[in-house]
Amino acid sequence: MLSFLPIKKSMNSTKIFSSVSEIPSQDWNKVLDSRNIYLSLPYLSSLESAMKTTMGFYYAVTYTSGNKPIVISSFQIVPFKDKRKAYTEELCFVANHLSQLSKKLMNVDNLNALVCGDVFCNGENGFIWTPEITPTEAIAEVDKIAELLKEKKEVKSKASMTVFKEFWPASTPHTDVLKKWNYREFMIDVNMVLKIHPEWKSMEDYLESMKTKFRTKAKGVYKKSSKLICKDFSTEDIRHHQKRIEELFGNVLAKSDFSYGTLSTQAFVNFKEALKDSFSFKGFFLDTKLVGFSTAFFNASHMEATYVGMDYEYNQEHSVYQRMLYDFVEQALARNAQELQLGRTAELLKSSIGALPTNMKLYVKHRKSF
Repeated sequence: MLSFLPIKKSMNSTKIFSSVSEIPSQDWNKVLDSRNIYLSLPYLSSLESAMKTTMGFYYAVTYTSGNKPIVISSFQIVPFKDKRKAYTEELCFVANHLSQLSKKLMNVDNLNALVCGDVFCNGENGFIWTPEITPTEAIAEVDKIAELLKEKKEVKSKASMTVFKEFWPASTPHTDVLKKWNYREFMIDVNMVLKIHPEWKSMEDYLESMKTKFRTKAKGVYKKSSKLICKDFSTEDIRHHQKRIEELFGNVLAKSDFSYGTLSTQAFVNFKEALKDSFSFKGFFLDTKLVGFSTAFFNASHMEATYVGMDYEYNQEHSVYQRMLYDFVEQALARNAQELQLGRTAELLKSSIGALPTNMKLYVKHRKSF
């Protein structure tokens, strides 16, 4: 545990930790109440174990004056890498300084960030609170924790900006309070979301609900991918194929516009060991050759498609990626999920399976006041 520090201008207090092993699990779980897998201690421990050599991790529990836990929060220190300058221009606007700083940022390949949230998953995974306080009060508490962290030497020397990521439209009436504290809102790529209709009891029901052209397209994908063998991977399977998984994952990462760090493939092993059936890892084979993989988390009432890896040599002929998308739908139906969150990128392909775009907002504040 780093220290016991009072939150500024608050009747509450907070304890900040630099490792999951230091967190008082009873207090943490009392606030969490199984509401978010990405804030569960098994998930956080798995991620920290895989990434602690390349990222910084901090966690906090906020207490009332009566020592009752009311807010838990998770922070990460990571490099933001804008490989094709896709977002740097917008970051310059966020900086609100259009001369020297803008020119400097345009030439920066990496910016280290203190992030409240999970940089490897979409959605509101940075903090959660109990009904004793309002959403706005919870955000205020977490912002004060961010300010406390930035006073620490090891954080101050690394993090050039603070990021709160990333919020659904329903939350922004509360999260916009961050703008009062000099954060700038920043629209990231949309999250493609498929609502699972209650009448879809099978893939046949789902496909029948489609318009004719999309149903015809789906049949074409299944035909082209008929030689693919989909296997549900165990922990041992992930370990056995880990080198190939790393290659396939690297292929996809190389095409991305930006990244918040790079997830170690050891994390997949850790997730499967710790989360069991709440984490899905599927391998796609042509004969005995692994040509793709997909992963997903089952988080409360919804399923979140997260990481994929592919050998692009086989993608066009065998519709590997598109088959993965339909497999995600199959899994969501099998688990009675209410919605399937497919994340960013490949919007056209995801829209062809019925997913709709949802705007996501994050908030950024640079270390320097200007």
